[in-house]
Amino acid sequence: MNTWKINLGLILLLVCASLTTVHAQKGSLMLYGSLTYKDNNNTGSTFAANPIGVGYFFNDHVVAGMNFAFDQEKNAVGNLTDSKHEIGPFYSDSWNIGEHFAIIAQVDAHYVWGNTLMNTPGSYSYNGYLGRIYPIVAVFLGHGWALKAKFCELSYENTTGNDANKTSNRTFVAGINGSTFGLGVSKNISLKKTK
Repeated sequence: MNTWKINLGLILLLVCASLTTVHAQKGSLMLYGSLTYKDNNNTGSTFAANPIGVGYFFNDHVVAGMNFAFDQEKNAVGNLTDSKHEIGPFYSDSWNIGEHFAIIAQVDAHYVWGNTLMNTPGSYSYNGYLGRIYPIVAVFLGHGWALKAKFCELSYENTTGNDANKTSNRTFVAGINGSTFGLGVSKNISLKKTK
């Protein structure tokens, strides 16, 4: 890993640890999300949101709402080759660790649809469902902002294609791998009027 990336990460961690925090309150909204872009070494690129969501705080630690995710892959000439979307409800509960950190457990239940092998004779659409449970570590940045990191998951995805073979795909993930890591931000917005 490049030295500048390590230094930037350490600076970000120090800044996060030094800021004051504003904790969530019952009746407030949480907006959150994560966007990624990856250049696949001159063979194409990937752009994704995993996920973007809005939730409502039912008390100081329980949030429920809806989220949406997408993943689009392009080949070296810029043609879209794969496109995947998912949408559904989520539920999360959190436990504060001191003033600046929290552990969050989140559950997603999503409807999944997409297209694969686009711009080829084997192209087909698919749909199905996805259930996912995962932990998140949150660092409170202050003024309702938080940096969140997902580091593992337990999930099951089941999709069926509309091609002649009705191609079925079942994916089970348990533990830690490259696809289970994620980094995003959230912002809590109070709906209560301040006096």
